[in-house]
Amino acid sequence: MKIKVLIIEDEELLRNELILTTPWERFSCEVIGFAKNGLEGEEMIKALHPDLVITDIRMPGQDGISMLKNAPVTAALILTGHSDFFYAREAIKLGVKDYIVKPIDDEEFFKALKSISDSFQNKEEQQPLPASPFREYIKPPRMDKQDYYVNSAIDYIKENYSRDISLRDASGSIGITESYLSRLFRTKTSYSFLEYLRYHRLKKALEIMNNQSLRINEVARMTGFRDMSYFSGVFRKFIGVSPSQYLNGLPKP
Repeated sequence: MKIKVLIIEDEELLRNELILTTPWERFSCEVIGFAKNGLEGEEMIKALHPDLVITDIRMPGQDGISMLKNAPVTAALILTGHSDFFYAREAIKLGVKDYIVKPIDDEEFFKALKSISDSFQNKEEQQPLPASPFREYIKPPRMDKQDYYVNSAIDYIKENYSRDISLRDASGSIGITESYLSRLFRTKTSYSFLEYLRYHRLKKALEIMNNQSLRINEVARMTGFRDMSYFSGVFRKFIGVSPSQYLNGLPKP
């Protein structure tokens, strides 16, 4: 199973780093959306029904603990500053699976994700199968039509991100109007279509930079960025450094 993850964090740079640089596939996770504060987070939890919420404690509007009280979730992982350490420990009593003290240590964060992923896997394996000789023929519940459209658009992005694609191309491949897909995509994921496309391209660029020795312009071209200055600007905005600075900071093979 894929664990649906919602990230709620008011620090834009940290939020982007979590979304883009975490190897979610390793933990059978998929980020389905994000929110910038507790009030937005509460709405997104109720709309998207995530399996796992990763949230900060101190945020404008509503703190993470109050948000989880108002919108209970299956599992939550809390991000906290040192000053909130004991507050975070109290949150464990509310069903929060774990907490990570900022600044986030990757090894500790991945260990927490692994533990949560394993717990979901164990729970799934313990689910009894229907007592019927025909259980292999039992069909899974039908996907909601709106979810089908959004999932189809996401699949289109994943299959075609290296090309020059648009909302019109995606909606045409699905057979619905641009305006309808645009509204639906934002409602279901909290991203616009172009934001999701940009995030996915950046994620793929980071994967290539982490695993292959290629020039920056080659990475940009392979991931659908036709303009190098635009690629560099987007990279710096979301990762906090330029592509060359990022590459220079990676350990040499």
